[in-house]
Amino acid sequence: MTSAMVLTEDEALELLAFLVTAARTQLEEAAEYGPLRMLTAAGRLADFIAERASPGTRGLLAGPLKELPDAALRSVDPTKYAAQLDVVCRAVGEHLVSHFGPGRSAP
Repeated sequence: MTSAMVLTEDEALELLAFLVTAARTQLEEAAEYGPLRMLTAAGRLADFIAERASPGTRGLLAGPLKELPDAALRSVDPTKYAAQLDVVCRAVGEHLVSHFGPGRSAP
């Protein structure tokens, strides 16, 4: 499978800036904001690459990742939120196994 370029330089720089500034901000924020910032970055990345990704990856981005509930649920029902995040993690893992498949190594 040929790998396609899925980010423009501008998109990559925006994501880079978000991650670096989120890391700095996290030093002075409550710890529970860390996972929320990571999910925000994942959502931005998903939005950036969706149109240029393979059909299988688009399915992942449009499905489990988009179905993750709003961060408000984390404070209302942390156990349910963690369980739903586990579902997304499992879907990402399954997609990676399928995407890279037997005999194909990661770039």
